[in-house]
Amino acid sequence: MNNVSYKEAAAFLLERDGFVVFTHGNPDGDTVGSAAALVRCLRGLGKNAVAVCADPVPRKLLPLVKDGVFAEELPENIETAIAVDVASAAMLGGFEEVCGSVCFELAIDHHKISTLPCKRRLLMPDYIANGEIIYELMPYLGAKLDRDIAEALYTAICSDSGGFRYSDTRPETYEYAGELLRTGIDFAEINRRLFEQKTPTQIALEKAAYASLQLHYGGKLAVVAISKDQAEEIGAADSDFDVINQIPRQILGVEVSAVIRNRGDGAKVSLRSNEYFDVAELAKNYGGGGHTHAAGYKYNGNVADAANALITNLDGRL
Repeated sequence: MNNVSYKEAAAFLLERDGFVVFTHGNPDGDTVGSAAALVRCLRGLGKNAVAVCADPVPRKLLPLVKDGVFAEELPENIETAIAVDVASAAMLGGFEEVCGSVCFELAIDHHKISTLPCKRRLLMPDYIANGEIIYELMPYLGAKLDRDIAEALYTAICSDSGGFRYSDTRPETYEYAGELLRTGIDFAEINRRLFEQKTPTQIALEKAAYASLQLHYGGKLAVVAISKDQAEEIGAADSDFDVINQIPRQILGVEVSAVIRNRGDGAKVSLRSNEYFDVAELAKNYGGGGHTHAAGYKYNGNVADAANALITNLDGRL
């Protein structure tokens, strides 16, 4: 693997064609927005490009995938494989197995811990959103910013910055958002889709999250654990859980929060922190990763066991 500059990444993209852009499983606004923007940039340069995801794109992000930007199935013949916002093979979800047969030519990422096997990596770990990297890459490609690309990039940046509220938000983050707004995008509608609109299922999931919430270590650790039976009774999909990740983090005095749910044959642990605790390092111990204040991992066991293991792990550390 070779870390590359914007100039080197652009030169590679300009000389290649037949792009398949991989996003991470359980997709969020940053991975979908980054992929959609990159695909549109490449198509604008006369390239063949399409994005893929192992999981369905959430309803709130569907406006980004018009014009066939995302393929319904993984193409049989992949000429040039790229990954955006994918820090590890495990993050590919159902496409994790492709790592054994597909060579990722380029990974564009902003995670602090980025281990996806690839030939080239354009990595900006201090950036709050992968969408910022795509924005900065565009001039090197000679790509033109239009409203569709701006909508995708604004969604990416706004999503991962929590509406520009998180501590890793940079002055440049606001500057880029301002330039995207100048294209005339309906940013207010994007904000409503990302942060305000909820389905009845998500409301039921929020109710279950509050009911299951537990505090530990003098209120510094907050844990929400939703069992497989609860999730099935509510009818919650993986993408629905995004609405409850902030619930335990918002409690006054909490430093580390966790939302734990069933996924596949194990449990998915989504971690958040508020000030000093590095949850990416904690997730790394379990084969996961992420950012200082937002990370996750998969636990080989049920939800209750995952919660108990996390609580034990943090004893005396908060």
